[in-house]
Amino acid sequence: MNKDMNTNQKIKSFLKALLSNAGTLMLIIGVCTAVIAIILNWETVTYEFGRLIKVLMPFVFGVVLAFLINPMVNSINNWFYTVIFKGRSEKLCKYVSVAVSYLILLSLTVIVIVYIVPQISQSVKELTKSLGNGYYYIVNHSREIQEKYPFLPMREISRFIQQVVPADVFGYGTDFAKFVFPYLYNISASFISGLVNIIFAVVISCYIILDKNKIKKEIRRMIYVFTSKRNAPTIWSTFCECNRIFNGFLYGKSIDSLIIGILSLIVMSIIGLPYAMLLSLIVGVTNMIPYFGPFIGAIPGVIIYLVIEPKYAIIYVVMIFVLQQFDGLYLGPKILGDLTGIKPLWVIFGITVGGAYFGVLGMFLGVPTVAALMHILSVIMEKKMKVKMIEKLEDKSS
Repeated sequence: MNKDMNTNQKIKSFLKALLSNAGTLMLIIGVCTAVIAIILNWETVTYEFGRLIKVLMPFVFGVVLAFLINPMVNSINNWFYTVIFKGRSEKLCKYVSVAVSYLILLSLTVIVIVYIVPQISQSVKELTKSLGNGYYYIVNHSREIQEKYPFLPMREISRFIQQVVPADVFGYGTDFAKFVFPYLYNISASFISGLVNIIFAVVISCYIILDKNKIKKEIRRMIYVFTSKRNAPTIWSTFCECNRIFNGFLYGKSIDSLIIGILSLIVMSIIGLPYAMLLSLIVGVTNMIPYFGPFIGAIPGVIIYLVIEPKYAIIYVVMIFVLQQFDGLYLGPKILGDLTGIKPLWVIFGITVGGAYFGVLGMFLGVPTVAALMHILSVIMEKKMKVKMIEKLEDKSS
């Protein structure tokens, strides 16, 4: 009798365990089935996924734009609220701040298109002509150069230049625009065809910024609903801190790079170095990359000036070194502070891995990404250590 009761209890416990794990089992079966279906229909899945990405692009760009312009909106909103609105009409102040921020962004875009792009185009044409003259001079007068500078292996240099740089690149001379503008035309056509998506992205970003408090509230509610009551506050604070790291780094580094680019343009114009606008733009953009950015931005200028006039290269290197020291010792810490809080080794790791997998954009975003991951790992480790310390204390007390 007891044996039958034990058997019945075992059967009941087995069925109970089976029913309690039925949901997990069905989930595993569903995931495995979905993975097999994706593998068997890979081409169709990739095609449909590409279509989905195109449909969602306005939303993706809208989120990115809102993320980038949000710090500017916050700064303008705080100033308007305290100075102009004097603590009244909070909702109207927010709408005005968003409108002013987008007007500033639009004005900067117009300035770039009207004033900066033509100067860069002219610099590219002049630079192509100068480099083309230098190219043909080295190739056609290698013997004369060898006689004048016997220590130079001109035959090898000439052969290497002809292998690396095809002659037809410079065959357009001052009409280099004919070589480049077809590509620019294609880009322009793509831009015009995607104008509707850009308008949608701007509208979406406006709604995201205006409703950001509601969005944050919903994200917080989701965290508290789908995680345990004990872990929810930690997850929410970690999410806020990662957002602060990303936002602060991108916004601060953008301002820092803009200042460095403007200073480079001013100094190069005062000194009289050619192609100031083009090279200052390169310096400003590459300065977004921590540590290596100034050196990466200096390489094109050094090569150009070595071909045109070697003394310009020396002056340019000294200028970049001074700007880099100013940025590293004063401007960068003043603007950024210690936003990332990670060691140089992890900065180099973020730049290397990000650049290897995602190119220049990965080099920009690698550092804040690694900083956010390190913060998450630090929170998890501290929590685990705290639990282990409690266990040790409990063991001692017992």
